[in-house]
Amino acid sequence: MLLPTRWALFCAVVGAAGCRSGQPGASFAGASLLMPSSEAEAAHDELLRADIARADSVARRGFAEGLASNFASDVLYLRGGLPILRGALAARAVMSAESLGTNATARWQPVRAETSGDHKSGYTYGYAIYGVAQTGAPALRVDRYIAFWRKEAVGWRIAGYAETYGSPPPTMSLPDVAADSVVADVPLSRQRGALEAIRGADTDFSRDATKFGTGEAFGRYAAQDAQMFSGPGEFITGPRAISESFGPPGEKSSLVWHPVEGEIAKSGDLGFTVGNAVFNGEREDGAPIVRYSKYLTVWKRQRDGSWRYVVDGGSARPAPTNHN
Repeated sequence: MLLPTRWALFCAVVGAAGCRSGQPGASFAGASLLMPSSEAEAAHDELLRADIARADSVARRGFAEGLASNFASDVLYLRGGLPILRGALAARAVMSAESLGTNATARWQPVRAETSGDHKSGYTYGYAIYGVAQTGAPALRVDRYIAFWRKEAVGWRIAGYAETYGSPPPTMSLPDVAADSVVADVPLSRQRGALEAIRGADTDFSRDATKFGTGEAFGRYAAQDAQMFSGPGEFITGPRAISESFGPPGEKSSLVWHPVEGEIAKSGDLGFTVGNAVFNGEREDGAPIVRYSKYLTVWKRQRDGSWRYVVDGGSARPAPTNHN
């Protein structure tokens, strides 16, 4: 379900008081207008509350502990400038190393939330809003996020999390304790069961980007209501607009990628892949450009049985080494 973008931006400006209750687990603003009339709506609202309530966890437990408490133990975590990591312990180490300051505040304003047919998986994405204590008046930093959730015995937990940015985040080194949690840059092999559907879709997506051009492929594989983040923080919506946002195909540039991990709902209609990408291009002076990135793509099975992405985003990663 798509939430109004203007509401998300309004929350980014007016502060936490108007967007969430100070009570842990309390309903989000306007929840009375979304009284569940079905199991699907109830699951949607529960997921939305879990996403917004992350701010309460951070307020009670601090940034690293509070955010990590919402992660599944095997979470796939994508932070800008670092490789893909696996595990809540590694994610907590990275967040502990973030230079937000002890007085920093954090909250999340989802723009869309949707659950799978069995109501045991779902995704959210939107704005991550940080209040960073500085000399003088506090400053706001607004980033973006994509989260894929899994419902466990203890409640909703994040199984895949990507931070995406309008501008690059502060540079940081991978904490030593997280070094063994780097996901190997090895293409995901053919899978048994439902996961193969999205692995194959992601692989075909990359192949078609090479064959038809990146913009054409992103349009072909987008769901009708798919959204991508634009540079300034707004959204590009729908196959045509997404395709056109890439501009004309360049003869001297290419973007290729491959999935390395993924997960699919038991109902077989919603899932995500994470993977690594490489852009090759050429500057005006003829000098080569090579950029390395990683991504999280949320996939949804369409009525005709095909798979299309509903949201896609990512961030930079280090250049490969012999150890990757």
